[in-house]
Amino acid sequence: MYNLHVELTSKCTLECPLCDRTWFYKKFKKRLIHQIDTSALLKFIGSNKELYLCGNNGDPIYHPNFLRICKELKQKNNSLIIVTNGSARKLKFWSLLSEILKEEDEIQFSIDGLENTNHLYRKNSNWIQIMQGVNIMAKSMAKMTWKFIVFKHNQHQIDEAKKLSEDLGFKKFILIASDRWNNETDLMPDASYMDESKKKKLEIVSNNLTEKLTMKPKCIKNNKPVSGLYIDSEGNFYPCCWMGTYRYKHKSIFNPKYSRFNIKNNTLDDILSQKSVDDFFDSTKQFTSAHNCCKIQCGVKNG
Repeated sequence: MYNLHVELTSKCTLECPLCDRTWFYKKFKKRLIHQIDTSALLKFIGSNKELYLCGNNGDPIYHPNFLRICKELKQKNNSLIIVTNGSARKLKFWSLLSEILKEEDEIQFSIDGLENTNHLYRKNSNWIQIMQGVNIMAKSMAKMTWKFIVFKHNQHQIDEAKKLSEDLGFKKFILIASDRWNNETDLMPDASYMDESKKKKLEIVSNNLTEKLTMKPKCIKNNKPVSGLYIDSEGNFYPCCWMGTYRYKHKSIFNPKYSRFNIKNNTLDDILSQKSVDDFFDSTKQFTSAHNCCKIQCGVKNG
């Protein structure tokens, strides 16, 4: 079964300091707002897929047809994991969503702290609105997960947040050790809550120490590209969400400029059967031939 990561929209109501969307605005002083074409998406996805609705820039619940998309995807036997900050939606929205999702589905609320700290990183988030959504979704058939990115200002609240998650009906509480610090020392938590692996792999790649890494591509299962394949809010296909970031999207065969792999023009089988795409996935199996993005994200340090 294919596992697809889909960004429904690049729209978000938040201004998280380390988000790619915030970086783009600071650098270019403009917003690129895209909404994935609903009809093209539903046709492309078809049935019996595992779908992860998140994104590099946007929050899926802000797509204008979000509820319709979820409803029709469920009618075709797709399972959904929805990742959201949970703000700026009304009670009716959450009630309708709770009726759509089933026991095989999951909604992940990204809440980085408690009422007095979540907004410090997730700028513009609204605690009351988030809790309204949580309380309604707790009564649905879907599972709820609380995702907690650890920062300096919230690391002392981990135990309290975990207890609150249990009281609210969350099935899982997940701590996220981020690697996106960009010298933001005011946000950085204790070292035990930071992910240093990407930094180490960047150093190895930049110094061309190829003997230090092996490849373990996350997209390949049973020798086939089936996991984490990414569709962005413009409908462009990438092997994974990392390849779809501003840093890499224009530096591979998947360059969106030519729309060669857009979902409006292709089926998933059409894309994966192209020789250039097959060659790309084959290249990820060896460090010497892999794209730099793959080396950094899926390279495994030995020893």
